[in-house]
Amino acid sequence: MANKAAIIPAAKAPLEIHPVDVYQPGRRELLVKNEVIAFNPIEYKIAKLGFFPIQYPSILGVSYGGTVQAVGADVTGFKVGDKVAVAKAFGASDNKYGVYQQYVITPEDAASKISPSIDVTIPASLVGNLKTVVGLFSGIAGLDRPTLDTAPPSQKKRVLIYGGSSSLGSLSVQYVAQAGYQVITTSSPQHDDFVSKLGATQVINHRQEESSLIDELSAAGPYDIFVDCISLPKTIAVNAKVLSRQGGGKLYTVVPPLGPDNLPSGVNREFASWGAVLSDEKNAHLLRWAIDVYLPEGVALGKIIPLPIEKIPGGLSGVETALDRLQKGVSGLKLVVDPWE
Repeated sequence: MANKAAIIPAAKAPLEIHPVDVYQPGRRELLVKNEVIAFNPIEYKIAKLGFFPIQYPSILGVSYGGTVQAVGADVTGFKVGDKVAVAKAFGASDNKYGVYQQYVITPEDAASKISPSIDVTIPASLVGNLKTVVGLFSGIAGLDRPTLDTAPPSQKKRVLIYGGSSSLGSLSVQYVAQAGYQVITTSSPQHDDFVSKLGATQVINHRQEESSLIDELSAAGPYDIFVDCISLPKTIAVNAKVLSRQGGGKLYTVVPPLGPDNLPSGVNREFASWGAVLSDEKNAHLLRWAIDVYLPEGVALGKIIPLPIEKIPGGLSGVETALDRLQKGVSGLKLVVDPWE
């Protein structure tokens, strides 16, 4: 076997395609033939903006899907030929774990086993946000987990999820609604058909004039939980005003502030690596359930709806194109690349 990777040689530099080693899996590790790379917005921020300090040269990427080619010693839950979807663990800096290549190593506990009847592109497009969603809503906010095989009990709490057509927002809406909570979300009109299928109680047009948007969001409240899945200065300002109108509280965000927020009194911006809370021992059961049950069963049962998927042509050369597209702005769409084209 031979392996190739799209490597970033230095901060903000164009990616380069080079031959690399085919790695050997260690104890409790899998070697996966990478069949689909699924892109997340954080990737262009690292590659194009140098958002986080990393060691160069580096093989970037977050989520992918493929077929197990080899298993390491002490692996018990997987065999050669299994289909898997994987999200690379935050902080896994060794290039053998990098996603922009044809063969990837993953710890077995990060891999979700997928039914052979399922197109692995679908769970690969979802797995990158899985731990963030479960960690934030169940690990931090304390919401019940969804039920996939029975109708959920009706919950009293109302949750605002701003950005329901984003990849994180769309999974968040489904997760919270499947647990029986009332979900209010936002979308632009062109994505209404998709977002309306996710289970939200109400979908509000975020393209309308700001004062009207704030009024409509406020009228749909009050909310027990506020989550901004976009977390740009404009959306932070809108959500902060809505939260202030109901007396203040926590505004959960998905990126750290890049400067002063100037939030209204009583509004507190909360940011953390929400998926990392699942590494706490007290949340170990949530992590295993998310990877072993919720994602594979939710996809197999058709209970988790992915964003529309667009494949960028060109194999590993298409990775740069996908990152450029993300930087320009992608809405209501998941970009993927087949590294073998």
